[in-house]
Amino acid sequence: MPSYSNKRIYATVSELKLNFLRTFNVVAEDDVEWLLFTFAPGRVNFFGEHVDYMGGYVCPAALKEGCHILVGRVRHLCDGKLRFATEDDECFVLDRLGQAKHDKNWRTFVRGAATLALNDLGMPIDSPELQGFCAISKGTLPMGSGMSASASFDVALLNAITTVATRRYRGKCYLPGTQFPILPPCRREERIKLTKQAHRIETEFCGVNVGIMDQFSAIHATEGSFMALDCDSLTFESHPLSYLLGDSACFLLINSMIRHELTGSTAGGYNTLRSDAEGAQAVVKKHKMNNAAFTFRDLARNPKKFTKEDPVAFVESCRPHFTPGQYDRGIFNIAEQIRTLQFIELCRPECPLSQEERFLKAGELLNATHQGQRDLLKISTEELNFIHRAINLEEGVSGGRLMGGGFGGCILLLLKKNAVERVVKNVQQRFKSRFGLVCDVYPVVLGDGAFVASLWRGVEGKL
Repeated sequence: MPSYSNKRIYATVSELKLNFLRTFNVVAEDDVEWLLFTFAPGRVNFFGEHVDYMGGYVCPAALKEGCHILVGRVRHLCDGKLRFATEDDECFVLDRLGQAKHDKNWRTFVRGAATLALNDLGMPIDSPELQGFCAISKGTLPMGSGMSASASFDVALLNAITTVATRRYRGKCYLPGTQFPILPPCRREERIKLTKQAHRIETEFCGVNVGIMDQFSAIHATEGSFMALDCDSLTFESHPLSYLLGDSACFLLINSMIRHELTGSTAGGYNTLRSDAEGAQAVVKKHKMNNAAFTFRDLARNPKKFTKEDPVAFVESCRPHFTPGQYDRGIFNIAEQIRTLQFIELCRPECPLSQEERFLKAGELLNATHQGQRDLLKISTEELNFIHRAINLEEGVSGGRLMGGGFGGCILLLLKKNAVERVVKNVQQRFKSRFGLVCDVYPVVLGDGAFVASLWRGVEGKL
């Protein structure tokens, strides 16, 4: 059963239903055949920034906020087109599949999801199963906060379109213990295909060469745990945070109030980060390995296979052959992959450190990552650096770092629960004095991955 409660489903569906009827000009409810409600979460990533596209380990978990979509078939709109709307009263009528210009307009996501899903199924847009398709979406993640609202939208769209196209909403097998009929998860291979389709929306339609972590997390996460996800094999282990946090510590997110947007010149900057890291890896392979098989991923996991020295020093020894960008991004990438492995070990029950020692070590790793993001990746901002300095002045804070792709978004920090109120108050006061804004703060509450609830009660069914 998903972590999204029956009460919350009922409240969200009721809200979306009113907007749906108004937006699609439904005068009488018998004009609608209700089909489904779907939700996909945003994510927090505890460790492993800018290493997913290099095949490294990452440590994402799903949040309890994300994208919600209600789908119905409107009888007076059965004209071979798909209709989408947002809670902000924006509407889009899709009448053909195919590519669009590279941008992150919400319509680009819709076109990408419909094109990839229906082409995979071999179905045209005017298939009988899709006649009268109308969907309205609602997002509950702060836009530009770096919590991957875009991936949650990708996944929710794909689930909505695919479930309607295959008529899976008519299935009679549901998860037990739910008031709303929650469809059981698809087979692993189907979930992996969905993950890859969601990733392709970002890369092929939006034009940003992101890794696959965000989409994978939105689909596969489990409540209360993070995933140690191998981005090369797409396999993972789930780890609870309890061995790190105990009863006394927690994570928070503090928003820099600068919107994280991988568009335009920022998208170009992100793509350059990736090409620099890949270029650095190729340089090491050529000059240290004589073009034998080599990746930063393998160096981090099995350094003795390649060198007797420290793996970071091994990469640094190629400095004469690197461009400045390759040097910075290569050093960050190998160091971050090592830090990620160390964080995973801190969360294992067999870790020999005490809970307090784990807490302090995790903060040390977080701060080291932020320094690398600031100085090597150069993806931080004045606001993010200000928050990072401010939290580290506070007693009870172990450490923190920029979370996500950079260029805005949030600082993730680890701190004692009894310090939360004081830290939030002090940081908000300092931030307002410096920037004239109150920075938003969000608790980190971990939920399950995406789900689909069938609302179908037959052709004449009411909601």
